[in-house]
Amino acid sequence: MNTNHLKILFVCTGNSCRSPMAEGILKHLLKKEGVDSVLVESAGTMAPEGMAPTNNALLAMVERGLDISGHRARTLTKEMVEDSDLIFVMEKAHQRFVEHMVPSAREKVFLLKAYRANGEKREVEDPIGGDLEVYRNAYDELEREIQRVFPMIKALAEKKQSPRGHYG
Repeated sequence: MNTNHLKILFVCTGNSCRSPMAEGILKHLLKKEGVDSVLVESAGTMAPEGMAPTNNALLAMVERGLDISGHRARTLTKEMVEDSDLIFVMEKAHQRFVEHMVPSAREKVFLLKAYRANGEKREVEDPIGGDLEVYRNAYDELEREIQRVFPMIKALAEKKQSPRGHYG
């Protein structure tokens, strides 16, 4: 792995809805903005290894011109946590899971909706079992939050690429 790249990991429960949608949104935004110094992945705390995204997650993404059909669920590992520079989770339970798995990760794991945001620590609701409209709402929520944190991600990536120092 190129250590000059900022590595971001999105974590949810099954890695079939929220985190692959977030991964797809951020990858699309990075490509659109010409940022190639950020690596983005996703995983789930209880992911059924190799499972495809849910149909409604796929549909919500396709409606916005994004394709995550190649995604396959991965179970979160200690190595994934250790290799990541910044970890965005969807729920407080995911944050506790990551911090329990790798206690030293405390300083790099954040609720996506709470990262550098003023106010309460809000969660991204799990759309699993919901209809397409629920998934559209989840997409909109994820896109809004990723757009909000994108300038900070770009700044961290630039800092990590700087010949003077390291991230953090």
